[in-house]
Amino acid sequence: MARMTAARALVESLRAQGVDTIFGIISSHTMEIFDALYDHQDAIRFISTRHEQAAAMMADGYARVTGKPGVCLTSTGPGAANSMGGLGEAYDASSPVLTITSTAEEQLYERGLGTIHETKNQLDMLGTVTQRSVHISRPEEAPEQVGVAFALFQGGRQRPIAIEIPSDVQGQEADMNVPGAVRIAAPAADPAAIEAAAEILSAGRRVGVMAGTGVHRSGAGRELTRMAERLGAPVFTTANGKGAIAEDHPLSLGMYGGEYNFPPGGLEDPRQTFANSLDVLLVAGSSLSYFRAKSQGLRQPPQLIHLDIDAAPMDRWYEATVRLVGDARTVLEQLNGALEGRKNSDKSVNSIEQGFAAEVQTVRERIRKYKRKTLPNETKIMEAIREATDRDAVFVGDVGVCNHRGANYCLEVYEERSYLIPAWGGLGFGLPAAAGAKAGVPERQVICITGDGGFQFNIQELGTCVQYGLHPVVIVFNDDAWGLLRYYQKSQGGGRYIASDLRNPDFTRLAEAYGARGEQVTSLPELVQALERALLAETVSVIDVKTPVGFASFK
Repeated sequence: MARMTAARALVESLRAQGVDTIFGIISSHTMEIFDALYDHQDAIRFISTRHEQAAAMMADGYARVTGKPGVCLTSTGPGAANSMGGLGEAYDASSPVLTITSTAEEQLYERGLGTIHETKNQLDMLGTVTQRSVHISRPEEAPEQVGVAFALFQGGRQRPIAIEIPSDVQGQEADMNVPGAVRIAAPAADPAAIEAAAEILSAGRRVGVMAGTGVHRSGAGRELTRMAERLGAPVFTTANGKGAIAEDHPLSLGMYGGEYNFPPGGLEDPRQTFANSLDVLLVAGSSLSYFRAKSQGLRQPPQLIHLDIDAAPMDRWYEATVRLVGDARTVLEQLNGALEGRKNSDKSVNSIEQGFAAEVQTVRERIRKYKRKTLPNETKIMEAIREATDRDAVFVGDVGVCNHRGANYCLEVYEERSYLIPAWGGLGFGLPAAAGAKAGVPERQVICITGDGGFQFNIQELGTCVQYGLHPVVIVFNDDAWGLLRYYQKSQGGGRYIASDLRNPDFTRLAEAYGARGEQVTSLPELVQALERALLAETVSVIDVKTPVGFASFK
């Protein structure tokens, strides 16, 4: 036991849990914490953002790509409020982000006496986008609450956690211990449920899999692929599940569905038809939300095995035959073990199943033709980007037509934790999340695909990238409009355009003003050449892709 301030105990507790990067902005309310960070700069890198929303999004991007909790540090009041958009994204994406903020001095806390940056019910505000929000009143609570946060990240759904600590408590001393790294076994499913699921999977004749975010959070891709190969089961993914199985794998059918009221074309979608023909569907790490499943035409499967980290999402829209509550990788390991000794479970070489195997390959070809028919240019653009990048490249999207009608449908992803897009649907995610991802995996290529509107939500983070040597490549598809909304006005509103035009700056010159690289291109061959140059650059690069008549017409 040692005597130390709450701020020092907080920082040492983060270090004990393996935290190596913190995103945020310094404040007069957090000076004690930053003074403690000063002595740990060899182990913890602080990346100073330009806006707290971006800090939360960087922590989210870092968490999604590394599998480790991301940490952001903000000031009380306006600072905490500014982080809400980023925390909301992390909440909907089930991403482990720990946000630490300050608040008024303990004797003034929640008394409405007019102290600086005072916020009414700040903890309740943070509670709307976190799974747990706590206030620290005594210095010895600091290491305890950090430990609780990391235990929750390991033992359940990985959603943000907020800790607020008054500015005066940060400097108070007490005798306390800094606990070691928390190690909690990932929760397994009930053995009886495993046996029931294994029986259904081995007996099924048309077995398919739907993989979601939970596969990435638990690092379950290898176990998922192993099961799919054993069962001969084709795999769909949600948008945030892309890469759970390599999308060039013979059993991958790509992303299921699309966007609400945003179909790629007027033809019948072969993915929807095939999914509704299955007699058994195993859902792994997806909540089967209305947006991603019900609104996309997915009907109740005859037999549904639903695997998720908690039971809350189960039976909302679809009744499960078997409920597997637990960590995706742990439960898939259990299932693979239960299937190994079971008769008829290995359908990869079972002649009875060859008709289904041939059908899966036919469906894969139908999906390819469907995309080329309904999204011809979008497919060509994404294939060209894919060909120019490494197999393990990380792609980060934003809310925009280039993702909704481009990357989500047409960009193939081959590795786990390599495709990051907004789950809540907030604009501005792309650049800061890409910066956070690059901080987490600096050795890998990170490519941000965004539109001109979303890019400007957090364009100031180009300065953060330059200052800290983070160099993602930012591809901005620039149509001088809120392109997604303009598409709606054209396709559903009869061309009654209002409020969807944008007057943009020269993005290349703006990038250069920050010390970044900027290039402007007007054709797909020029984009590929610019991307190849940017991937070799030693700083962040912005490629301004001019699409004056829209993304779908870019060639």
